Amino acid sequence: MRVFHFTHELPQASGVATFVRELDAALGDEGVESRIVLDPRELPDAPEAETVLHIHGMWKPVYHQAVKWAKAKGIKIVWSAHGMLAPWSLRHKWWKKLPVWLAYQWRDLKSAEILHATSGKEVGWIRRLGFRQQIAEVSLGTHLPEVKEVKVERQNGKVLLFVGRVYPVKAIDRLIAAFASATDEAKSKGEGERENWQLRIVGPDQAGHRAELMRLCESLSLTQVVFVGPKYGAELAAEYVGCDALALVSHTENFGATVVDAMAHGKPVVTSTNTPWQEVADCGAGWWVDNDPASLAQAIYELMAMDNARRTEIGANGRKLVEAKYTWAAVAQQMSEVYRRASGGGAPDTSPDPYATVVVTALAPRQ
Repeated sequence: MRVFHFTHELPQASGVATFVRELDAALGDEGVESRIVLDPRELPDAPEAETVLHIHGMWKPVYHQAVKWAKAKGIKIVWSAHGMLAPWSLRHKWWKKLPVWLAYQWRDLKSAEILHATSGKEVGWIRRLGFRQQIAEVSLGTHLPEVKEVKVERQNGKVLLFVGRVYPVKAIDRLIAAFASATDEAKSKGEGERENWQLRIVGPDQAGHRAELMRLCESLSLTQVVFVGPKYGAELAAEYVGCDALALVSHTENFGATVVDAMAHGKPVVTSTNTPWQEVADCGAGWWVDNDPASLAQAIYELMAMDNARRTEIGANGRKLVEAKYTWAAVAQQMSEVYRRASGGGAPDTSPDPYATVVVTALAPRQ
């Protein structure tokens, strides 16, 4: 079995890139030869038998070129949209996406033998658009670090961490507003311990959004928010080790790998119902609340009220969940079965193209 992972780029601060790199590295243990390809011209002229093309991403012309290669060679396709079929994502800059959707994107997705989703929420987004072929639900994974007590010197007490792109989809403005409300309530009640928190924003700035958020902090007279910038590898791991909890609220997430990374480090999580992480609440690993400042503020306030022992207990619950379900070895095992199923042939989607329905319900802007 051979798999070509095709994507147009592999930036460091990207859940897609992490998935591609880690899956590529882990598939060898499952007897799958794996290779990452960033340019369709690098795909072989004469692919061997039992070859599968796994596409990661959408909208760029290079993905259409990769599909044409696969069709010409008789190669089966597994396609990961990685959240790009979410309603919010489709509406975002819809005027750019609509011509691509009509020209080839819809038909290209239908040509895939199997569509890959990272959560049940993403399965729903895909089915909503009328795709009828097989959908394989396989999550992202993480590495399990050694969890131990680490003393971290801080100027501003405890840390609530955000990791990800500094971009509007992540709803960091709501997180900041909720954090301000929680700390203001603590001040009004004279609860000094709850005041002594810092919100650390770790990730690259995109589209100048960091400047907008800094102006928001100024308007709220909020000084406990620190914009760290991007961190990777050991430096990023140190952020997880040094924090007391993670927050990922977001307008939409197909998975939310930072949640798994935080739980792997034994940290509580505050996340919103716009993410697929009900499991966080179900297993007692944190909060899964509505994505509005009031609900988020209440969750953060409750987090601040806890003593270290209780936060450690909550973090341990998340660690157990990751150990059971979310390692890269488990992901590779599941994906290897997806590739074997795809190469054996499945049930391609031959339904009519419901362009009118798709355009109105998915790509048209909200009224």
